[in-house]
Amino acid sequence: MIRRYIKSAVALLVVSASGLAITAQVQAKEFRVGISSPESQNPFHVVMARSIAETLKARGIEPMLLAANADVNQQINNIGDMVAAKVDAILVAPLNAEGPAAALVKAKDAGIPVFMYARTLDSKYADVWESFNGMDAVHVGRDKARWMAENTKPGKVAMLTGMAGAAPMIEQETGFREVITAAGYQIAFSQTSNMTREYGIKLTEDALVTNPDLVGIYAANDDLALGAAQAVKVAGLQGKVVVIGLNGAPSALAAIHNGDLTATVLLDPVGWGKTAANVVADYLLEGKKPAKFTPMDHKVVTQKEAYDNIPPPLREKLGVKR
Repeated sequence: MIRRYIKSAVALLVVSASGLAITAQVQAKEFRVGISSPESQNPFHVVMARSIAETLKARGIEPMLLAANADVNQQINNIGDMVAAKVDAILVAPLNAEGPAAALVKAKDAGIPVFMYARTLDSKYADVWESFNGMDAVHVGRDKARWMAENTKPGKVAMLTGMAGAAPMIEQETGFREVITAAGYQIAFSQTSNMTREYGIKLTEDALVTNPDLVGIYAANDDLALGAAQAVKVAGLQGKVVVIGLNGAPSALAAIHNGDLTATVLLDPVGWGKTAANVVADYLLEGKKPAKFTPMDHKVVTQKEAYDNIPPPLREKLGVKR
């Protein structure tokens, strides 16, 4: 009888140990997440992608970070590499609303959950992604227009609209046009382009040739805005033509503080990155179903607030003094 109990106890210990081993194996599973960044030159996206990677590492997840360098074909190839590597999830900021769609559909069909940050595909592909963390771009566009209408008199406006086909650029433009035209302004110039300072300079020069009486310039991001502000200054129109950008990059905030750029919409790439990464980590590690859309905060920043929003370690480097 005693021997039977001993055997039963041993068997129970074996089963328990086996269960613990299985649990340990599950807990020890190492997840890998593919991060598809749209650009490797844009400081905003570089900082956000770095924040995502660091947050995933802190949660015990291996990041596979690939940047597309503003080339949609490269982004498609990057996503294909992630699928081939059998990552456990893909976190992507699509370069435009259509280009990477087929590659992401293949990822989903392969059983890889897809998450969006900063940008999304066209809404017709909404069933492809689990969640999206980013700005309410229409709202941002409206706020930029409201700020311009409050700080200028109705007149001609130029729009540097950024990447063709990129959903947040289209939505931001839509919101701006809606409010600015209702306020009595005329959109005299509108052009898509890569979002660099060089294009900001060139397009603003083109706009000023035929519209020297511009009262404002809408720029889709801070790099375009910095280029536009430079062209405005060279043309001798500083103080007469306002320029508003988007992102709140430290270089743009420094230019605003120094009076070279008028305003920007401040976003938080580090905070965005952390939020996006934690959504994926919670999904993989804890099985949490995310919200379909989590809007990130934004605010218009002018010279009055610019200094306080520049990270203190960068103020001296940027030559900024109160």
